[in-house]
Amino acid sequence: MKKALAMSLVLITCLALVLSACGGNNGGGGNQAPANETGNASPDNTDAPADEAGEEGGTAADAPKETVTLKWATWMSPEESDRYIKAFEATHPNIKIVKDTAVDWPWNEKLSAVAAAGELPDVMWTFGVPFAAANGWLEDLTPYLNNDDEYGQGKTFKNLDATANYDGKQYALPHSLFLFGINLNLDLFEKENVPVPPMNWTMEDMRDAAVKLTKFNDQQFGMSNVAALRETLPAQIDSNLQWNTWDGEKFNFTSPAFKQATDFVDELMYSDKVTYDIYKPEEIQQWFGKDQWPWMLGKVAMQYDGTWSIGGNAQNAKFKWDIRPVPAGDGGQKIPMVTDYVGMSSSSKYKEEAFEFIKWLTFSKEGWMQRLQPEWPLGSVPLVNDEEVWNLYLGREDMPEGMKEMVKMIPDGFTDLLKWLPGYQTALDTVFGPTMKDVTERKVKVEDVAADLEKRMNDTYQSANDQLNAAAK
Repeated sequence: MKKALAMSLVLITCLALVLSACGGNNGGGGNQAPANETGNASPDNTDAPADEAGEEGGTAADAPKETVTLKWATWMSPEESDRYIKAFEATHPNIKIVKDTAVDWPWNEKLSAVAAAGELPDVMWTFGVPFAAANGWLEDLTPYLNNDDEYGQGKTFKNLDATANYDGKQYALPHSLFLFGINLNLDLFEKENVPVPPMNWTMEDMRDAAVKLTKFNDQQFGMSNVAALRETLPAQIDSNLQWNTWDGEKFNFTSPAFKQATDFVDELMYSDKVTYDIYKPEEIQQWFGKDQWPWMLGKVAMQYDGTWSIGGNAQNAKFKWDIRPVPAGDGGQKIPMVTDYVGMSSSSKYKEEAFEFIKWLTFSKEGWMQRLQPEWPLGSVPLVNDEEVWNLYLGREDMPEGMKEMVKMIPDGFTDLLKWLPGYQTALDTVFGPTMKDVTERKVKVEDVAADLEKRMNDTYQSANDQLNAAAK
């Protein structure tokens, strides 16, 4: 698939779906304006410490490395970012990292502002790789990766790396990975004498369990967050599809798989009534209390969610729980994934050092071994396929048993389009969101709007490609 390099209007409201829960000397960023964006919206080698100072009269190679300071734009909390900085600097004493507080939400708007001021950070989180790349803010990482022995061992997940590769240029790398699955309240399964589903369960298995586990008079529901399954179930029904009917080149909302998935979700919600999602906010508050989460109260048997929920479940859930992948359909069983990205400023004066930090954040075994220590809160799924890293990750006390099988599905999984597909953020806001709102509210039938939805989604994508191809010339 030929990918373009741009993004239109940013959906800041989409951040909740994908976030877990997200120096002195900088080369500047030029004064270019954004291309088409308002801005609102396993490796055995490890990084080595800098060389110690050589004896008097030694060679230049014996001299200590110059200490440089890199600015890093991240939406991590101060506590999280400080933890990362301290760990990185401990093994890279010649590189100092300073969090760039000028870049905050709305992310692309603030990134545009610092770029216009010539103050781009050396290393930056991106909320839309094409947008940042199209404006010339991101360095192509390909030459650095080609010269890195650790990356050359091929232990990253190439299907994930490829999402931020456009026409052979690697403009960013995933720094965080989350899997979508179904959290199970095992106590409710036991209470209602419903068998706990196996890893290879089916859509009908899920529906059957949801119906049996729903007890409306007790305000107990079989599922929650059901509507979001519309974006990932088509890929389980038709193996040619990925996230939201994307097939690698275009959207396919006229596919029978999309209608089947939408009808399946509609029946769960409105016929089987297995979820509290369909009720009015005041009813939900009356049942569960103000600002209460029914899942954490033990009133939901199955919660569709990302693996960013594992830490909170382990810490706060007062019931036994586990996780399963999204159930299989006629097209098999594939894992939906969410990735966040980091890139290097094309204007950084310290590109070698910036790459070392990016490496530590993304594919360095040293970096992953450090952040998987028990005292670190559980975050991203590892992005390097290394036995020692996996043993450390899966061996944590807060790790649900089902994750041991789910991580095996990563190489064949498919990724949320939000942060890497040109035009998708705009399409979500102006096309998909309003259309599916009408479907959810039963104002229209999906079969009556599918063709128009498909055309407008593909037109938005193609327009983004055309604009960005022109900007890249």
